[in-house]
Amino acid sequence: VEVLLVNAKVQKPEESPAKIANIQQIIMVINALSKGFSERLVTASRPAIGLMFKQTLDVLLQILIVFPKIEPLRCKVTSFIHRMVDTLGASVFPYLPKALGQLLAESEPKELVGFLVLINQLICKFNTAVHDILEELYPVLASRIFNILPRDAFPSGPGSNTEEIRELQELQRTLYTFLHVITTHDLSSVFLSPKSRGYLDPMMQLLLFTSCNHKDILIRKVPGFQSFVIEAFATNCCLYSVLDKSFELRDANTCEFYSESQVESRARALASLCFIGDVEMVALDAPMSVVDARVSASYFLKLILFGEIVLAQKVMYEKFGNDFLIHFVSKGFPTAHCPQDMAEQYCQKLQGNDVKALKSFYQALIESLRQQQNGSLGTYSVNSIRLAIPRTMRCKFPEAAFLLSGGILVLSIKIRVSARAVTNVNMLVVSCSIISTV
Repeated sequence: VEVLLVNAKVQKPEESPAKIANIQQIIMVINALSKGFSERLVTASRPAIGLMFKQTLDVLLQILIVFPKIEPLRCKVTSFIHRMVDTLGASVFPYLPKALGQLLAESEPKELVGFLVLINQLICKFNTAVHDILEELYPVLASRIFNILPRDAFPSGPGSNTEEIRELQELQRTLYTFLHVITTHDLSSVFLSPKSRGYLDPMMQLLLFTSCNHKDILIRKVPGFQSFVIEAFATNCCLYSVLDKSFELRDANTCEFYSESQVESRARALASLCFIGDVEMVALDAPMSVVDARVSASYFLKLILFGEIVLAQKVMYEKFGNDFLIHFVSKGFPTAHCPQDMAEQYCQKLQGNDVKALKSFYQALIESLRQQQNGSLGTYSVNSIRLAIPRTMRCKFPEAAFLLSGGILVLSIKIRVSARAVTNVNMLVVSCSIISTV
């Protein structure tokens, strides 16, 4: 292969097809040969064989430089990388940045599909070990894909079933699988990294539009979503997070003693404050110190968060019925050492129509459980709940809505921005550090 690549740089154009066909056959033979070697054999028992495969991979990657736009060769090299992931295991990592960078450099929609399939293989095999690679790769990949895919529906009607449209549709389907694989392998924090955060909104807009409007019902559905919400989100975010001592319930309690007008007044004040850096004072009905403003903000934000946590349970019960309730009570409550009588009362409140009564009971339940175990849940202990609001923000009263992204809980805010304010406002992020989640 090395000889063919050197000759290809100086050969005449009419000689290229024969050389390309020869290289293809060589790669196919090496691919077939590699299937006879297991990861344990080439990394532990016979590392010399593994070294030969690594050297071969290094040579074959040069094909992407000499013939960057020859699709058959790109496919064969991609296939060989798939084989090396299985054969070499984690020892293939040093070669991945170069390999992935070269595959992504000249990729068209059809090649991007194969590229996403390769990334999915890496994630499924190595899980969070590919976090750093994915964090560097995702913004480049997202930029390329979102510039290619249409923001609205694909054209329909006569003349719309072209090869180009079919390739874009396949790319869109593979993208959804890719996003699903990321979120189900504890890699959702990649979406919130500094380089990738700018692509979070277009990603969610695309998912929202597709889930509501795509003509294929199988694409509109998210595989495994119900079980993920019931088994992971419900217990981790709606129970274990509020049982942790970092979530101070007395902040929410203090808000309960305010009159409705006081809460509204403080909410309006909160909406015009910055919580990172200097605090900008605004006109209020009564004088308020900087410290008081910050404390009131903490009260109000945690009141919103606790209320949304309770409301989320109500929504999950309405959507999933007893599937949610049975799992939440039988799996989550015993871990928190919840008495049987209080679990039964919770079921009654949840099945009732009084959300305010449910919130009051749930708050009392959490306080009681915390007193019993002093906020400790063993391996399910939550380390912190971190609130972050943009430095420059002046807005009306925010309307809050939850958005779930793997193990990361995101509290998005729809903001009506004044004429003088920035038009792009980052999302309010509530990072629930549950188990290994950042």
